[in-house]
Amino acid sequence: MCRLTLIFFLILLAPPVFGQRLVDSLRNELARPGLADSSRTDLYNELAFAYAGINPVLGHAYADSALALATESGLASRATSALNYRGVNYWYQGEDSLALLAYRQVLEAHQKSGNRKGQASATNNIALIEYRNGNYGEALQSHEAATAIFEELGLRKNTISSLANTGVVFLALADYPNAQEYFLRALGKTEPEDIWERANCFNNLGLIEKNLGNYVEAEGHYLEALELYRKSENVQSEASALGNLSVVMQLQGKLDDSQSYIRQALALNKTIGNARRIASDYSNWGTLALEMGKPELAEKYLDSAKNLYLESGEKLNLSAVYLSLAKAKAALGYPTAASMRLEREALRYAEESGSLEAQRAAWAALSESLEKSGDYRGSLAAFRKYRQFEDSIFNDENEHQLLAAKIGYEFEARERQLTESFETDRQLLESEREQARWRAGFYLTLAIGMVLLAVLGIFLLRMQAKNKRAKLESEFRAKAAELELKALKAQMNPHFIFNALSSISNFLLKNQPEEADRYLTRFARLIRRILEYSELTEISLAEEVALLRDYIAIEALRLGKEVEFGVELEDGVDAASLLMPPLILQPLVENSLWHGISHIPGEGKITLKVFRQQSSYLLVLRDNGAGLRESVQVEEKHQSMGMHLVESRLESLHKDRPNSAWSLFWESLASGYEVRLTFTPRENLSAI
Repeated sequence: MCRLTLIFFLILLAPPVFGQRLVDSLRNELARPGLADSSRTDLYNELAFAYAGINPVLGHAYADSALALATESGLASRATSALNYRGVNYWYQGEDSLALLAYRQVLEAHQKSGNRKGQASATNNIALIEYRNGNYGEALQSHEAATAIFEELGLRKNTISSLANTGVVFLALADYPNAQEYFLRALGKTEPEDIWERANCFNNLGLIEKNLGNYVEAEGHYLEALELYRKSENVQSEASALGNLSVVMQLQGKLDDSQSYIRQALALNKTIGNARRIASDYSNWGTLALEMGKPELAEKYLDSAKNLYLESGEKLNLSAVYLSLAKAKAALGYPTAASMRLEREALRYAEESGSLEAQRAAWAALSESLEKSGDYRGSLAAFRKYRQFEDSIFNDENEHQLLAAKIGYEFEARERQLTESFETDRQLLESEREQARWRAGFYLTLAIGMVLLAVLGIFLLRMQAKNKRAKLESEFRAKAAELELKALKAQMNPHFIFNALSSISNFLLKNQPEEADRYLTRFARLIRRILEYSELTEISLAEEVALLRDYIAIEALRLGKEVEFGVELEDGVDAASLLMPPLILQPLVENSLWHGISHIPGEGKITLKVFRQQSSYLLVLRDNGAGLRESVQVEEKHQSMGMHLVESRLESLHKDRPNSAWSLFWESLASGYEVRLTFTPRENLSAI
């Protein structure tokens, strides 16, 4: 399914909550005779800001009038405000370079005057431009600097917007946990009257749900944002929310609803006059029409997008539109030569833009069209060009692999750090135990020497020493279990993470975005669960199973084969109530995958059976892999390491529970491998 371009809008420019009545009031005030230059300049500035989200062309005219009058009258602070509102209207018109120039002039003016609030606002607006230009590192630094000043000054609304803008940058980086954290922090600081700010938060929370594939939840957030934007009478933001609703409707297959929303968005963007957004709406509508089987309508809107992109000189977007136009022409029954002319234009603009991906797509389309026309030699030459660019893209991908290697080094360093910390804490606890024993002996010797004088004292001192030793031992065991769990999290093979990312990248290279999105969603959910569960002492069996399903799906992608994972519960076993140590089964499943199933030619199968015994539970994990006897020696070493890790954790977790029991047995079968794990939950079985 063809997906619409992601459209969202978030801007910190002292959020506009202006309606037409306020605009009319300001214009009436401006018409009064005898106004002082300072008052007239203020009214010009307020109108420039008020019109930014309604009619930025008119807003720009008012900003210019304010700047001219303030400069002529020597009103420096008002001239700075006019420059800021000029940048605001440039932003709404899509003129990034001019907006950036205006904001830098504003920042320089505020630095000279020592205006901290002004510096923060200008820094934030510069960050917005950096973000839109793809400079995410610079954008994050600027947003953090702005947020620090806003919080220092106690400016709640500015802090809300700056936090939300930081979330937008993390959203662009697909760092959904951080993005959601910043949006929720921003939402938590809002009041009911903060309509525009709340709308932005809901709009961006919808984007997170959309990217995670939760389309129903995304639609709900977008509708909340749309209702609030309409209350604020901010047309540009309303158009953006409509565009987002169009996207999520198309993803749900509701093409008629998608078309209705994009029509409304286009109408609003036309009133604003933002050529870039109008062209984007036309392009999106064209691809939607193709998907709906309406090539005539697609041709109409794609032509409109092409003309607007030609005016603005956006070569990369022109290349994509020309390729879509070629598909529309083919669907309308035009001769292959007509499609080829458009594809050659797409190639020309792709070459001028320097985009390897765009050139690869253009050569691929040309190769197909030349083959249809019977020019097999030309088709072969175009196909070779396509392959050259595909190889170039793959070589560029090596840079991402180098980055992954760097991340891997950081993961390994973190693992070493955790291990060293674990050993240091263990030695410290042992030292404390030795000191406690020495003090206990000293107190006992002293008590014996003074037995005739203080029999009661001896008894109390012995009890004190005993209790202290017990407390230290209990703390040691708890700390050891906690550190072992952290070590387990750090030992989650970094190569698994890198290989999973590489597999998802391969889907993108093969032009399979749906598969990439599906596995990326599983991967993000798996990592989030690992981080959350590693901070807990116990989770439910249902949560452990859900984590294993995501893990197996991603590892199956690396293995290149289907792996079925089944769970069978004996009557009376409640997966939601049965508590167990987190991540206790993952090393066992990893052994089944890589030392069993990976060595068989067919599909894999892993089955987890859970039985309730008199005072404990039995978990049986079985696979259809090659079995331990058929594995090579180095694999047996890994196998034993995984088993040893599970044994060590179970032993640590049961030390302070004298009435509990655990056991771990494994054996190789004729076709597969079986592990039997018995443990006693902390909760009373009768209460489960």
